[in-house]
Amino acid sequence: MRYFLAALLALALSGCDNNTPEPESAPGEVTDMSAAVADIPATDWQNNADQTFQNGAAAWQQAMNDFEQNREQAQLDALREQLESWYAAFVDHYLLAASRACQLNQQELLNRMDTWPLYPGYLDALPEWPESGLISDPYLEMTRKSLRTQHGATDASEASLGFAALFVALNGTEETPKALPLLAGDDEIALRRREYLQLATELLLTDAKLLSVEAPLDSQALKCGLEHTLARDARKASTDLEAEGLFIPATVREVNAERLLKGVRNMDQTALEAWAEKAPGIEEALAASKKEGPDALATWLNQP
Repeated sequence: MRYFLAALLALALSGCDNNTPEPESAPGEVTDMSAAVADIPATDWQNNADQTFQNGAAAWQQAMNDFEQNREQAQLDALREQLESWYAAFVDHYLLAASRACQLNQQELLNRMDTWPLYPGYLDALPEWPESGLISDPYLEMTRKSLRTQHGATDASEASLGFAALFVALNGTEETPKALPLLAGDDEIALRRREYLQLATELLLTDAKLLSVEAPLDSQALKCGLEHTLARDARKASTDLEAEGLFIPATVREVNAERLLKGVRNMDQTALEAWAEKAPGIEEALAASKKEGPDALATWLNQP
């Protein structure tokens, strides 16, 4: 199953120059080639997406502060709600983020923001392995640098960063979320778990800034971004992962099922109109996707 997922993603990205070297320009800077052909306005779309994302991040960080000050169940419940809300803001504008990643040749950065399926025991303790995970490792320094180094260290599904990893640390992997003492206690592991939430948040915000640029988009970047989005939509329905030790947090499945394609259909209207001039049929495909789902968009992408 693991190899099927990898093949699916590779197929979806085949048209995105996935093997080209990373640009020599600074992260977040559009290369000269991209800028020369980019003529689809995206300023309003980008500003709206950035503002929504930042608002979600601020609410999540305030909830973390509230929980640190008063480590009770009510504050933990609010913390979980705010993380889901922030994640929804990310998924709502995933097409834009994916298109920017294609434009900037930064697909790995986007994947780092939300890696799944993932090995949950790589990050945190599991009921059957109570001492597993980076958070439980007293010899691993809990810093932004160490978490960045550990992400995907030997396998792409070894996630120490991103939204899905945050859900694992906050909620666990069982149907019942982690008990309050596992996050609110004064023991070393609970303290490291709270430190992890803060550091992983800071790194997520850093990565998001690298994909936020004040520049137009081009048709090819948007098509590539749509391919990413459809691959993500297919991946969320993956089953039979347990044999591989892989896991998709329930919130990740639910939010993507509810909002991912809706976010594509609700893309910025000005950008859509300009894109439709370069890529005839996209407006019709988006309209058809309301009934046909992702197949309508896949058919449009695969047309000659």
